[in-house]
Amino acid sequence: MTCYEKVKDLYTMLEEGKLSEAKEEYYHDEIMVIQADGKIRKGKKENLDYDKNFIKNIQEIYGDKIIAITSDENRQISMIEFWINIKQKDGTKLMISEVAIQQWENDKIIEERFYERKKTL
Repeated sequence: MTCYEKVKDLYTMLEEGKLSEAKEEYYHDEIMVIQADGKIRKGKKENLDYDKNFIKNIQEIYGDKIIAITSDENRQISMIEFWINIKQKDGTKLMISEVAIQQWENDKIIEERFYERKKTL
């Protein structure tokens, strides 16, 4: 599979609500995720724990869309732009627009960097 196909499959799984399965499938054990605010999470376990905590605070997902996917197969890099609208359990509604850049190694994401904008609705 190409990087393009892998990231498309990853985000299809996410849209289907298969977050843990997608991350287990595509995250390298030693992944480093760099958030938009510069915070870094290292390792698959730390990232899965972060995702579980994030999901616990969501009451409803009421919209999402993948805008664009691209890749540089020679450098093993993929990029995706997407947005998601969520309602948190405290009633806050957010639109999160993100660009994620993935560096692949042996069919797994070894590094992922996010650029994002959160807007309260």
